[in-house]
Amino acid sequence: MADEFGYPPPRSDTPETVRFAITLSPRGGAPGLSKLASAPQAGGLGVYRIDAERAAGLRDRLAKLGIEVRGQGRFALTACCSRAQFEKLFQTRLDLFNCSPLHAPHTQAGRFYFPNQGAPWTTPEALGSDFDDAYIQWPHQYFNSMFAPGPSGFPPDATDHHLRVPSDVAMLLNAARVHRVGFTGRGVRVAMIDTGFAHDHPHFQRHGYDTDVTLAPGADFKDRDGHGHGTAESANLLAIAPDVEFHGVKLENEDNPDQSATLLEGFQAAVDLKPQVISVSLGYDLVVTDPASGMRISDGHLTRLPNSLRALETEIRLAVANGIAVVFSAGNGQVAFPGMMPEVISAGGVHIDRSGTMRASDYASAFTSQVYSDRHVPDFSGLVGLAANNARYIMLPVESSAEIDHLEDGTRTHDGWTVISGTSAAAPQIAGVCALLLQRDSNLSPDDMKELLAKSANKVVLGAANPASNGDRGGVPADATPGATGHGLVDAFEALRLVSS
Repeated sequence: MADEFGYPPPRSDTPETVRFAITLSPRGGAPGLSKLASAPQAGGLGVYRIDAERAAGLRDRLAKLGIEVRGQGRFALTACCSRAQFEKLFQTRLDLFNCSPLHAPHTQAGRFYFPNQGAPWTTPEALGSDFDDAYIQWPHQYFNSMFAPGPSGFPPDATDHHLRVPSDVAMLLNAARVHRVGFTGRGVRVAMIDTGFAHDHPHFQRHGYDTDVTLAPGADFKDRDGHGHGTAESANLLAIAPDVEFHGVKLENEDNPDQSATLLEGFQAAVDLKPQVISVSLGYDLVVTDPASGMRISDGHLTRLPNSLRALETEIRLAVANGIAVVFSAGNGQVAFPGMMPEVISAGGVHIDRSGTMRASDYASAFTSQVYSDRHVPDFSGLVGLAANNARYIMLPVESSAEIDHLEDGTRTHDGWTVISGTSAAAPQIAGVCALLLQRDSNLSPDDMKELLAKSANKVVLGAANPASNGDRGGVPADATPGATGHGLVDAFEALRLVSS
């Protein structure tokens, strides 16, 4: 009977039954088959074949000792008994051995009994001269899957057009060409602030990414991500810059949400890691809200920054002044702070359909800030879906129990994959491109990177941004000046060429 996630029940963890093979002594005084230093040639195997009459006698003697003979082949009998019987018969000691953690869920048993190195061993006289030796059989592996129960390393199929990581995302942002000329972000330290990072998912393990997790104050469980957002979005960054030194800064506490860290606390923790790039896919919506519920009651923009955000603003300014490239999402209809700060790189959205046509994402924000004079958001764009299907655009790995693994996105609940995007995806994509540029020239300043990305971006002329971000004035068109996608879709290869020139 399968459990609630569809997985079969676990097999016996400590099998008391010992399964073993028995070889017979060969005719003619040759050494036993299992004692040869190398396998005999096919023409010489005849001497090792089981003689039916001798085999029958040995079977009888084994039965009298309580040993069940389960089968007979051409060169060996197969038998089983309890661990206690085996230890008594061969005057030995069997210890409990664990299978490899990678393979254990797909073996006959997760643990098994076997004599340790140097354990005593006596050939029972009661088995007679026909008996050669006994060999305990290890649990075998099932090769139907290389992954343990839980999320698969292979993304599931989904009916709607979508992208996959790392291949599609790297290709469309022209990072795959950068990888081919040797730039993968190696040696660049990147911090990402988010819900958490369940990087034991097969997607991250099989790609061998270099990642670790720092807990911001109040956060807990480095290996968990109850929401799933951080795990998913980190796959976007690593698709672009697979060899960065990735440091996830976790904000959430799944067991005690009230203890979760603030964005300010997370940003401070990220700066302490001394990164060259910080990626953040969250922020605040600077619009008119209901003081009681906090819900938006107007698309009208605030004209001054709330005092509660001043400390965060200052921390970000200091980080950028000290040479850290800070990338924030522009929002998904929100009037996003800190994404509107002039110092940060603000990430908007471009959608590319099956034909390769580019258009501004009508899910992503674009606006002119009322807090910072002449500041237009975004600066450039990454890959983001459209509003028609809630931006379900990129297939991303998540913890199988994560909240966002329950979305109606064409994948199964609890399968460890979800199809999402938003400017949450664009920020880490652009942060990854920054890491590629820094590998080429570690002396680049945040302003240098902004200039390089602006000059090399692919212009977008179709579509419009999310109208909810623009004060009820309609969506900013892609071909406006400034436009819905900023300077356009980032192009990692062309930006790198500018560094090299």
